[in-house]
Amino acid sequence: MTQPPYPSGPQNSGWQQQPPPGTPAGPGGPPAWDGRGYAPGFEPRGPRRSRTSLYVVIGAAGIIVFLGVVALLLPGLMGGDDDQGSGPTAPSPAAARPTGSPQPTAQASETPGGPRLTEATTLATRFLAYLNANDQAHATTLACADSKNLLAGQLIVTIDPPTKLTVSGPAASVTSYYPRISVPFSGTTKGGVPLAGTVDIMDQPTRPLCVRLTSVAH
Repeated sequence: MTQPPYPSGPQNSGWQQQPPPGTPAGPGGPPAWDGRGYAPGFEPRGPRRSRTSLYVVIGAAGIIVFLGVVALLLPGLMGGDDDQGSGPTAPSPAAARPTGSPQPTAQASETPGGPRLTEATTLATRFLAYLNANDQAHATTLACADSKNLLAGQLIVTIDPPTKLTVSGPAASVTSYYPRISVPFSGTTKGGVPLAGTVDIMDQPTRPLCVRLTSVAH
């Protein structure tokens, strides 16, 4: 019996010799290894970086912010304590002094002979001229609407011809329950009876001047 012939060519002993490091692998063969024991194209990660410095920076920033907030709030808190600790302010003597009921007072105008006082003097002069002429009808036309009847009755009682009355002093603004300008007068009536007093003129800035009443002293 004849044995089959051995195949020609290199003998396969069942294992292959590994190429030296750095030798490229053949087609379909295992990847080549570099001298460090890693496959080509693979780079190992470097050592892990420590985050201690990052934590230190964050902690320092937090402390700075906290100190800033405390610096802003501390003066207000201290000032509030001072305000609460201070006692109540004592009222001034002028504020504590009781005020009585207002009394009518005569006041000289800040502008003697000013337009309003001059106009009042002219009106009183006309009013007295009508009385001197025994023309009470025209005299009452110078009266205020709400006091015309009262003034007419007053003239009937106090004035009787012959009458000679004139303005005897400067006009003055008077503060009372109604604003008025008083023009003093003097003279005689009923032939020789002395008569003196004031012509009281209503003084409302938005209205024309008018005679309200006469204050008479025999």
